[in-house]
Amino acid sequence: MSKRKANPTLPRKRRKKDKSELELEAALFATSATPSHPEVKDPSEIKDVPEDDWASLPNKMKEAKPAWVDEHDEEVKVDISAHTRLRKLRDTETESEITGTELTARLRRQFKKINQTNDLDWAKLPTQDDTKDGLESVVRTTRGLLAREGDDSNPIGLPPKEIKVVRAKDANMTERSQGVVRSVRFHPNGQVIMTAGLDKTLRLFNIDGLRNPKLLSVTLDGFPIYSSDFTADGRQVVCTSRRHHFYSIDVETGKVSRVPGIKGRRDKSFEVMAMARGPNNPYFAVIGNSGNILILDQKTKQYIFQLKANAPIANCSFSSDGYTLHTICEDGEIYRWDLRSRRCIGRHQDHASHRGTSIACSLDGSYYACGSSSGVANLYDYKSGQSSKVEPVKAFMNLTTPLDQLAFNSTGEILAMASSRAKDAFRLAHISSRSVFSNWPTIRTPLNYVTALEFSPNSGYLAVGNAKGRVLLYRLTYYSSA
Repeated sequence: MSKRKANPTLPRKRRKKDKSELELEAALFATSATPSHPEVKDPSEIKDVPEDDWASLPNKMKEAKPAWVDEHDEEVKVDISAHTRLRKLRDTETESEITGTELTARLRRQFKKINQTNDLDWAKLPTQDDTKDGLESVVRTTRGLLAREGDDSNPIGLPPKEIKVVRAKDANMTERSQGVVRSVRFHPNGQVIMTAGLDKTLRLFNIDGLRNPKLLSVTLDGFPIYSSDFTADGRQVVCTSRRHHFYSIDVETGKVSRVPGIKGRRDKSFEVMAMARGPNNPYFAVIGNSGNILILDQKTKQYIFQLKANAPIANCSFSSDGYTLHTICEDGEIYRWDLRSRRCIGRHQDHASHRGTSIACSLDGSYYACGSSSGVANLYDYKSGQSSKVEPVKAFMNLTTPLDQLAFNSTGEILAMASSRAKDAFRLAHISSRSVFSNWPTIRTPLNYVTALEFSPNSGYLAVGNAKGRVLLYRLTYYSSA
């Protein structure tokens, strides 16, 4: 007699567990052998309890215990002071050996510290508050819908006073510069970083946070690189120096093109350069002699026109639209140029400045900042720049040596300022609160003499180049992507 085949379309009846099987489950999975909830006949069926009834379950059913604990973990001794990667787990400088159980707890603590922005709520058991309607939690308060959880003082945006920073592997750890790093720039896609300096070599690295492998290295003989930047489309890098010519390097092929000096001009140095951002911005600016600013085309590298200030220019920076250029003269006077009409549309004196050194514009078009030889960084509102007498909205006086590095992050929430004349002269300012972050950098942050700095396109990374040829990389955990 042939056996009848089971019909796969019919649901299979659940086999009822006997008493011995329930007792075995209770011993292995720390469940109760006898049901203690009226609606749960079998402890293995807790997963089928509706969310509305979850709060009424006994605590011993809601609080899951480990299925198995190794008693030998307490006997294992680990010397965390002998391994470089484990020293960060120490609570005190003199601590050395800990048990295996304690090592597991500290590794879990370190993981939570590094991944502070990651949402780990999926690993927690639901509570009674989680079962409420989501709309009720939204309309219960008038806070902004984009506010971060737990941030009541600052409804939208980066919290003030303290910033969470985690150090990553150096951006150029696979091949450090053999001289001072003068330029650090991120590719528009945020995955590649470019370093260049006085060792006459330009390097590209892939930023993965672990190894940061080198992608390209190009040496320009007799050409110490003082300034370099990606073009707006990210396909080329332009390098300038104290020479009457400059170079263009193709990012994909590594081909080097020498651009001779501009015909009819006697400029002997193109040390300072600024590149307009955005895919449709065609210009880049090079500072010439005697207050001249040369405007060139990013694609052809050909000279288009020039602008003339009344004093030698110290630095320049493009606004977010790419058609407005800000310059600061050595006498502290600030010019705003409209590149479409090719004329000055505003000028004013930098407040309490005897000698200008640097200038930077925020990408959101709200502010611009100017640095001076006294170490003061003045923050100005972009709307007030057309007046002849402009007062800064804030003067940051945290540094005392000439400010030669200024940079805003992509959202305009942070201003980084540094001086290469003093060791560890570096600060981060919170724009909305007009204050400087107090918790970082610390006296143990190995900045050295900061000679270059840059934020990644999405503000997830901060790169800091120094006089030792290193490019330090820091992760700003508030921002989810690089």
